[in-house]
Amino acid sequence: MSEEKNPTAPPGGTDATLLTPSRTAVPESTGDTELFAGRYAMLGLVGRGGMGAVYRVRDTLVGDVVALKVLELGPTPAPEWLERFRREVRLARRVSHAHVARTFDLGEHAGRLFLTMEYVEGETLQALLERERALAPVRAARIVLALCEGLAAAHAAGVVHRDLKPANVLVEASGRVVLTDFGIARAVAGESASRTQGLVGTPLYMAPEQLEGGEVDARADLYAVGLVLYHLLTGEPPFTGESAMAVAFARLRQPPPDPRLRAHVPDALAALVLSCLAREPSERPAGALALAAALRDWLASVGESVEATATPVPGTVTTGRALAPVTPHRHTPRTPLRPGEQTLAVLPLRFVGPREHESLADGVAESLIDLLSRTRGLRVKSSGATARFRQERDPRVAARELGVELVLDGTLQGAGRTVRATLRIVEGESGTQLWSGRLDETDDDIFALQDRLAQRMSEALRNELLLLTYRDAVPEEALALYRQVMSQQRTTPRGMSDDLIAPLERVLSVAPDFPPAVALHAVSMLRAWFLRMSDKERDWEALARGSLERAMRVAPDLVETQLARAILASHEGRWRDAVVALRGALDQAPTYAPALQSLGNLQCEAGRAGEGMERLKLAYALEPALVVSLLEVARCSAFRGDEDGYRWSLERLDAQPLLALATLTLRMRVAAWRGDHDEVRRCRTLLGDELDPIAVFAATYCSCVLGEMDVATAVAEMDALLSRRLSPRFASLLCQLAAEQFCLRGDTEHSLRYLQRAADVALIDLEWMDRCPALAPLRPLPAFTDARRKVRARVEAIWSS
Repeated sequence: MSEEKNPTAPPGGTDATLLTPSRTAVPESTGDTELFAGRYAMLGLVGRGGMGAVYRVRDTLVGDVVALKVLELGPTPAPEWLERFRREVRLARRVSHAHVARTFDLGEHAGRLFLTMEYVEGETLQALLERERALAPVRAARIVLALCEGLAAAHAAGVVHRDLKPANVLVEASGRVVLTDFGIARAVAGESASRTQGLVGTPLYMAPEQLEGGEVDARADLYAVGLVLYHLLTGEPPFTGESAMAVAFARLRQPPPDPRLRAHVPDALAALVLSCLAREPSERPAGALALAAALRDWLASVGESVEATATPVPGTVTTGRALAPVTPHRHTPRTPLRPGEQTLAVLPLRFVGPREHESLADGVAESLIDLLSRTRGLRVKSSGATARFRQERDPRVAARELGVELVLDGTLQGAGRTVRATLRIVEGESGTQLWSGRLDETDDDIFALQDRLAQRMSEALRNELLLLTYRDAVPEEALALYRQVMSQQRTTPRGMSDDLIAPLERVLSVAPDFPPAVALHAVSMLRAWFLRMSDKERDWEALARGSLERAMRVAPDLVETQLARAILASHEGRWRDAVVALRGALDQAPTYAPALQSLGNLQCEAGRAGEGMERLKLAYALEPALVVSLLEVARCSAFRGDEDGYRWSLERLDAQPLLALATLTLRMRVAAWRGDHDEVRRCRTLLGDELDPIAVFAATYCSCVLGEMDVATAVAEMDALLSRRLSPRFASLLCQLAAEQFCLRGDTEHSLRYLQRAADVALIDLEWMDRCPALAPLRPLPAFTDARRKVRARVEAIWSS
């Protein structure tokens, strides 16, 4: 069926009818594509439920179709409720399993919270039941087995669903079964003894203890599984009544009827149903994992072999009744690897520190697996598959039983607000340690700490795993030299220096076609071209283009090559191409900080500064050597009157001597905007006799603003500079600076001339046009309006889908 006729069933059991998206829910627009939160293109309304509306949307940053749920929380939701909900969403993000719809993010737009989730192409189990009534026992058992495997992963992550029902289960055309909507779940850990505040869930599928306001844990989900399986086998629910609440409370007064009295149900399945529907939680199965094992055992007994999608550790509640032992299922061959593909297992991380933070290790491991699994060329075992190696730490045993080449082992050590992560990559066959690394992270928010640790670990591992693929094909000398380059890169403010070119060329002299070195060389050459355009001794443009051509031939799929393509596209004013290349890089490696920086810079200029600044801060947090990211954060903070953000960024920029010229130039501009001529003079003094073209122009800027250079001389110097062979990007930047200095001097005629030239070439900086104080005299002028219209059209083309 087509996508429009078979939309994702929304979480919360909303009606899966495709409607025209409401324009009131889409406050922003770019061209013909309506965007929500400046990012999501609305493709259709899937349905509405008690907690809000669910839309099918396209994430314009990565190009994926996802489900977006706009939450209806009432006019004044209690702060403690909002905080609890945010905590629950963070917990739900920890659940990663083939039979669970992934929760991606929680955001806020125009005062309304929204969730983004995996978009699943299928129909609800409720719709399937309405159409087919009872299902064949084997089919019913397979569906419920998938639900139990998904629930086992959730319970292992400390999350109880609390609202499992057919409307929250999706069935794809391929047969994949997906459990949705953990939005009302709560943590099991630390809350299993707490009493429910009101009824959380749908009365028709609530366990007795939920109805009575008693203790609620993972066994409440098993009761709902029993109700679902009963309905699938018999075509009707076990209890009936005049209303939903009457049906619910009937479960408190009478035992469930035997499903064999209503349909032909195998004895083993009937016994499983009745054990799940036990009145007392302690009489139900020990956990979702045990129930899944029993279902798999029954399927095997009738000749149906089912491979487990994962084997999560049991949930925290294990006091239920044990079921029959699991019969080992038959082994199925692994899918053949593609060329260059690696297999990896992340063993459960050990934690040393305060007991209240023990869950951090599992949370980091889950997030790390999720991030690594999105890395192209890498297959990663799920946390459920590796959970049984929490105590058995021999990597050779784990690699052999899991069928992987590499094993990641590690420890988290907590002390106060700081956590130190120590990681080791081990070759599975021999048990040889191939690499080790260590990193520290500090944060008061345990969830922010978890996410950032996982992100930094993921990027460190991505780089090392890439190198390991070449350990038998590239001379050891080249690998050692390249590792030195990477180490230098981590301690050098990247993006403002071409110091990496010479050492990379030494690597390439030993291994001319070593893909990582070839790709990084292209990035470095393109950055050097931007910074050395006035250098007449070398044709940096030709060198940069030649390096990129080689990277496209030798390493077309590496994220560094995608970044190099984006840098060239930006130089040439091909902004849409730059965005596509950066999205491709981040889709392949979501924690690749240089691509986050480039995309963040572009967003800050092209009408999405709020989102861009957050992305730049993330790039800096993931890779502190990318302090250059904070230049744009400082500039936008100054535009917006955020003095704290401006000073926070400058404090970190000032600590990097290699960024002194760029930081000083920014300080000079901000002082000029504010009319602080003493600070402008101080900046000019600090510039000294620096011969760098940017420094020379900055000195001219100062002299012009201070009235110490006549306009004709300043115009002549600017025109001479612009007459050189410059990239459209660099020429546009110089025109922006010229427009500022002449406007501050009171010469609106020349200011407009340079502004219009920039608008005609490659200008996309709407943030500057709309907020720079220096341009205030220009904004009422028709010529400024015409120039802004050109820039706006260029920006809309960038973000169009």
